[in-house]
Amino acid sequence: ILLVDAGYPTISLIQNISELIDSKESLDFKEDQFEDINWVKHTQSKFKEISISKSLRIVPPWNNNNNFYGTTIIINPGSGFGIGNHPTTKLCLDWLEKNIEKSEKVLDYGSGSGILSFASKAFGADYVMGIELDSLAIDNAKYNCRLNGVDIPFLHEKKFSTNHHFDTVIANILSSTLIKLSPVFEKVTKKRLSLCGILDYQVKQVIQEFSNWIQLRHHRHLEGWNLLI
Repeated sequence: ILLVDAGYPTISLIQNISELIDSKESLDFKEDQFEDINWVKHTQSKFKEISISKSLRIVPPWNNNNNFYGTTIIINPGSGFGIGNHPTTKLCLDWLEKNIEKSEKVLDYGSGSGILSFASKAFGADYVMGIELDSLAIDNAKYNCRLNGVDIPFLHEKKFSTNHHFDTVIANILSSTLIKLSPVFEKVTKKRLSLCGILDYQVKQVIQEFSNWIQLRHHRHLEGWNLLI
């Protein structure tokens, strides 16, 4: 998808792209025009309260209705994945709410917006750390940290030491990345590993790839995505 200034002829842009990729064939394209709007307000209007359970909700900072007596996590949408509406995030939040034990250490690998880190802390974890590859996502998570009034370190994966050990490690990442991270998870996981971001046809492969050090089992399925523990 290309967003183009209306003053620049689309056909000229297509021709430039054709030259850049050295295309010998004409490129098919569809063109639509739409009125410019306040995109910040438009984005905000699309993100409202997301109810995860009777006792857990995700809200943006501009729509925090206080008439709720459960756990509220505030997420300002940014470059970090996870505002609570994706099936994988819902699977992880549901599992955390039911399984986090008080006083345990939790590692959120691929922390994105920080939503799983905040949930772990809210459900009683004594210490939580978030690891992320995207620097902009880390900035977003730190900002959300302040919104939620918690102190959680969010580190770039290059600064993460596998000398740390965690009772629970949770990772909501695509399966190919999860498989690559298996040696890292083996070093840092003390008790429980929870993996999400796995499509139906990838479940057996992920279980097999981890079988040399841990026995994963299928926990729950939602809209084509799966959580393994």
